[in-house]
Amino acid sequence: MPNEAKSIWFDLDNSPHVPLFAPVIKHYRDLGIEVVVTARDHAQTRQLLDLHGFEETYHVIGRHYGKGKLAKIAGTLRRARELSDHVKRKQIAVAVSHGSRSMVLAARWLKIPVLTMYDYEFTETFIFNRFSTRVIVPERIPDEVLDSIGLERSKRVKYPGIKEELYVRSFEPEQDLRKQLFNRFGRTGAEDDIIVVLRPPATTANYHAAASEELFSGLLRFVIRAEGVFTVIVPRTSDQADEIETALADLEQPAKGYLILREAVDGLQLAAAADLLISGGGTMNREAALLGVPVYSIFAGRQGALDSQMESEGLITFIRSAEDISKIVLERRKALDRTGLTDRVQRFVIGQIDEFLNAG
Repeated sequence: MPNEAKSIWFDLDNSPHVPLFAPVIKHYRDLGIEVVVTARDHAQTRQLLDLHGFEETYHVIGRHYGKGKLAKIAGTLRRARELSDHVKRKQIAVAVSHGSRSMVLAARWLKIPVLTMYDYEFTETFIFNRFSTRVIVPERIPDEVLDSIGLERSKRVKYPGIKEELYVRSFEPEQDLRKQLFNRFGRTGAEDDIIVVLRPPATTANYHAAASEELFSGLLRFVIRAEGVFTVIVPRTSDQADEIETALADLEQPAKGYLILREAVDGLQLAAAADLLISGGGTMNREAALLGVPVYSIFAGRQGALDSQMESEGLITFIRSAEDISKIVLERRKALDRTGLTDRVQRFVIGQIDEFLNAG
């Protein structure tokens, strides 16, 4: 059994980290082990924590400090100091995150072992590679690539599959999801519509490419003008939601049925209700692909090994130009398919954490 005198610290600095670590956090809390959860006030992170039942069991520290490089650096250091102040009196066995630079720095200052996960090798990885005790990456990223970005072989451990398997495997779709969606947002009498879930690019991320925004603009006009299509737009921030609403209001030709979500929802339930998903990010793409939902990506940054392999396997179709929009098939999808999903990723991550809990 893990040493119960020690705690585990999870830092969730972006909304995709909530569903990723929720099963692991619950696993350890069910064992009676103290789990410290900190979160950044960014995107829908706080709302998703409440949605997953973590109300009043986490601490909000920091926010997004701006798109500029200097603002990002200053914000990272400021939040690192605030995180350090919050946990410095706790007995932490290991600090765990999926790419929280502030946590890595704070834990380093406090001499806490750091377990970092990431699955996109072309983001800014220096802090993770230099200061983490151990780095968990998908086995699909070649060692030669990890060598080239400075991740020491002695630090890296690789897991099979993709990280979203950790929680998608136990997902249970709600009954009559489509009907619930239409009724909830006043789209009555259109249950046969094709549901498109459209996720804009992450414009504040380190890996953002401006070309993704141009593709998103073209796709937005394409789907909201299509007959028999209901588009659910899932902005990342309230500012992004306002920008999209303004863009739709300025169209010469009126938009068809659409909804701009301004509240946090369960992304897996939304993907399960969709006939297809178009996204400028990665997490929702992989979630939908694991459910057997057709996925189109407008990510225009440097393609990582994970996306490259999923594209070659036909799990994701990349839209790289305005001409590629013709690749999108607007039709009702087949039944969900989760065959082959196992608990291998969850067991792997828990096994890594247990090593730190059992040390000493």
